[in-house]
Amino acid sequence: MHRKSRRLATTIVITAVVAMLAGATFASAQVIGGSARATSKTVKGCVNKKTRAVRIVPSSKSCKRSEIQVIWNRRGRRGAKGAVGDTGAQGATGAAGGATGATGSSGATGATGATGLTGANGATGTPGLTGANGLTGATGLTGATGLTGLTGAMGPTGAVGPAGATGTAGATGTAGATGGAGTAGATGAVGPTGAMGDTGNQGPVGNQGPVGSTGASGTANINVTIVSNTSASTSTDKSITATCAGGRNVVGGGFSTNNTNVGAQASFASSATVWTVNAVEFANTGVSWTVTAYALCAL
Repeated sequence: MHRKSRRLATTIVITAVVAMLAGATFASAQVIGGSARATSKTVKGCVNKKTRAVRIVPSSKSCKRSEIQVIWNRRGRRGAKGAVGDTGAQGATGAAGGATGATGSSGATGATGATGLTGANGATGTPGLTGANGLTGATGLTGATGLTGLTGAMGPTGAVGPAGATGTAGATGTAGATGGAGTAGATGAVGPTGAMGDTGNQGPVGNQGPVGSTGASGTANINVTIVSNTSASTSTDKSITATCAGGRNVVGGGFSTNNTNVGAQASFASSATVWTVNAVEFANTGVSWTVTAYALCAL
């Protein structure tokens, strides 16, 4: 009785990134501590608790006590169209093959996706600063000095004896004509161009084109193991990762916690080999708790 209640206390929800088996595509899975029933839209598997090895079983067959039951949906929701990848480098030219086969008929051309709206033009940047004024031109040359006025006539020599009266001063000559104005100095050099204004804001992104059609289902030979990692026991929000090793890539993952007031804010594949879980308290529990991250790893 104690063993059963402990096993049912923890529910692990795992969302698969990609899992294919026997020509069917599986979009999601649930690993449940108790029992669950597989349907025509799901596939049932058993995961060994120690080795993490997965085996596919009929829906009518039960898992062993040493295994965890896993139910996969055969088809998940269609995801959004991914961004176009970078063009790969051109491969080396292969050796010439045999005779060229007959040209196959051309496939029908797919409908062209609607063109996204053009983003609005960004705002015009502010005008640059006005350049500094040019240097003042040099001062023109000083005009020539006017002619000196004529010297007045000398008075007559006085008789010898008492000195004669001093003769009157001659009249002052007329002032010379004013010199012409000097030539204007050369125009100063043009000041430097002001700095360029800030770039305007980018216009809004155009609407996303329509989602492409789903590709044909492929076949796969899958070998899945489960890797887990448990955090330290504290009363604070925490992040934990589970990492695939041995050349395996993460194809799904999930989490479990020992506190009902704790949940995952995010549970996702943070790289090709790592599953990350960010766990938070829904309410301030005031007690320590742990969170365990699970990664489904496949070759």
